[in-house]
Amino acid sequence: MNQALIIWKLREVMARYKIKSKELAAELGVHPNSVTNLRKAETMPRLDGEALDNLCNALNKLADREISLMELVTHVPNSRN
Repeated sequence: MNQALIIWKLREVMARYKIKSKELAAELGVHPNSVTNLRKAETMPRLDGEALDNLCNALNKLADREISLMELVTHVPNSRN
């Protein structure tokens, strides 16, 4: 039995709104490599509520629009054999 996955779509969101890793890193106050690692993750990384809130707020500011949490993730149900 496969596990259900929460697919992380930060890379797509950043591309859609033309947000660069360096810009997001500066807004979050982290090293650009941290954003690169987050962007490259295929499944949702473990982020606490504060970190996720900070990420959403930074994305909203840089995109100049409201980006919902649902834009960042997609649920892929498990498949049963």
